[in-house]
Amino acid sequence: MAIKSKFSVALLAFVSAMSAQAQASHDQYLAFQIFTASRESATSLSSFPPLAGSIEVQVGQIVKATGTVGKGNRKLAFVVGPLAFDDTDEYIRKLVRQSFAMAWKTKVAVGFHIDDSMFWDRIPALNKPENIEWIDWNQTPTTGRRLDWSPTPAKIMPQLCLNSPAVKKLVKSRANLIGSEIVRGVRELSEHHRSDLFLGVIAGWETQLGRDYATNKATGFHALANEGFSKNQDSYQARVKIVAEFIDFWAASLSEAGVPDEKIYSHIAFMPKAAFDFAWLAQTDRVPPNYLETSNFTPPAAAFGAHHRAGFSTYPQIGLLEQIEKEVGPRRWASCEGSALDPGHAFGDATKQMEHYLGNLFNRGADFVNVFGWGVGDPTNPFRKTVEAPAAIDVYRKFLNGGALPSDPPSQLPSSEFFTKIRKLQKALPPYMANHADEKVAALYKTLGPALQSQRFIDAEKVIDELLKRIE
Repeated sequence: MAIKSKFSVALLAFVSAMSAQAQASHDQYLAFQIFTASRESATSLSSFPPLAGSIEVQVGQIVKATGTVGKGNRKLAFVVGPLAFDDTDEYIRKLVRQSFAMAWKTKVAVGFHIDDSMFWDRIPALNKPENIEWIDWNQTPTTGRRLDWSPTPAKIMPQLCLNSPAVKKLVKSRANLIGSEIVRGVRELSEHHRSDLFLGVIAGWETQLGRDYATNKATGFHALANEGFSKNQDSYQARVKIVAEFIDFWAASLSEAGVPDEKIYSHIAFMPKAAFDFAWLAQTDRVPPNYLETSNFTPPAAAFGAHHRAGFSTYPQIGLLEQIEKEVGPRRWASCEGSALDPGHAFGDATKQMEHYLGNLFNRGADFVNVFGWGVGDPTNPFRKTVEAPAAIDVYRKFLNGGALPSDPPSQLPSSEFFTKIRKLQKALPPYMANHADEKVAALYKTLGPALQSQRFIDAEKVIDELLKRIE
């Protein structure tokens, strides 16, 4: 039995290594987001962290920390953004050209991150009824878009109607500007045989139909009306299609400007279906919204399109990796935003998790991982602590020098009966323990907490089943 077990472990390790090698046959970029929000917009300034020094200073700090720009197909990169409607044309040209110059100077690859629809208060002509979303079929306009980027929601400009002719015209113009400048920069890199120093362009910043600030209601009714929908029709999947088409409209416009489709990525954030089911099972007093509405109409399928590769936010969440892997299949994709720290639980020290965090993504075929947190806020900021910790930097160096990173096993997801059993145990166990000095039950119960805390739900359910068997 021991020999068979060792053989199985060795075989699995070999298959895993071969799979990782096959996935890594193309260039893989370890990137760090550098926030370059326009100084022209008060809303952008209040929503994004302040500049932590120039691009040159920040890239220099990253290179100094890692001690390498990468070897072979492993490459260090930086991503600048958001490139938003709030930015002037002059600012965009200057930023893109400076970024390409920095890539050539440092031999650190560069990428660009577009805000597709959030920050537009520099363009008052957009602030017209025909361009603003509704929160119902009564044509009630949204009061502003809600950003849940911190414990206190922020209010920004209203959610734009994604299929408004004026909005699409602006997208086409801005994509042509950004795309033309990118093509110019790539051409110069290609003349020096270093086109690999261009990571790509992310055509969105968690694209979605954002929620209304005042009511937290879903939007998208204006876009639905433009598509011919009415009150009595099921509109959930239709809004997913509207978001997906808007993403691909951005991508197609960049492609028309000359950016290769394989270097264009979407960027959506979705609640994993397993996490949604977990929350639904945990509710005893109400039913949460429809899954598509909960994800602001961006399930993983919305990330795919004819002119781009899929990109996701990838913070640690139960079921996230499994759902991405199922949707992506053999296709290439990217982690456009993320860190080893879950924004919903931004406390403690997650630095020891960085190796598995990156391994989980790169070993599943990610073209690049764009890490958020470098230089953000003061040194006590949990995201900055996680990303800049010595243990995390050791992981970056290991990856860039060609080292193999481990992956976590698939998540243990709760069954449909899980919470029913938990509630049954919570009701039955206290009176049983009050009347029985059962050491076996007490010892078994002690193993339940660690299993739940580590989200080993299959193991936890086995313990619950055994406890219920003993006490009933």
